[in-house]
Amino acid sequence: MQLAQSKKVAAVVVAMTLAVISSSQLSADAKKHKRACGKPRVLCSAACNKDLTTLHHALVKTGLLKTLSTKGTYTLFAPSDAAFQKIPKADRDALMADSKRLATVLKYHVLPKKYTASDLSSRRSLVTLEGESVMLNNKDGSQTVDGAIVTKADCDCSNGVVHVIDTVLIPERGK
Repeated sequence: MQLAQSKKVAAVVVAMTLAVISSSQLSADAKKHKRACGKPRVLCSAACNKDLTTLHHALVKTGLLKTLSTKGTYTLFAPSDAAFQKIPKADRDALMADSKRLATVLKYHVLPKKYTASDLSSRRSLVTLEGESVMLNNKDGSQTVDGAIVTKADCDCSNGVVHVIDTVLIPERGK
């Protein structure tokens, strides 16, 4: 009886020790990630924002993280997870499965220069990394990009800026 109880106590102690170690490792990983994302690069901004996980996954899948981590400045119109959910599931799954088309769509969300919200308000269109222009409009203080509403502007990064948008932009050639 005592042997069985001793084994149970030992198992609980081991489980608690592992939980503490795991928790401290997660905390260390979170601090390390936060330091890396202190003033993040454009790519890290997508990684650090819990509302941009689908975008981050797509950037990883297409290899565009490498592009957004290079020197230079960028503007990323970052579709939120909710924006991706607006796409019908079958179409969204097909897009995510086609790396080439996905890369084309994502490049359409990137400008090869930093544009703050105030910079965008004075522009009508800008050429993306994909090669096509996005149409800009600032009506009643609400900035839109190809009809997508900027829901969070000017997320400043060390190599550019991120503007969160409510719709995934699809280039004309990508339709």
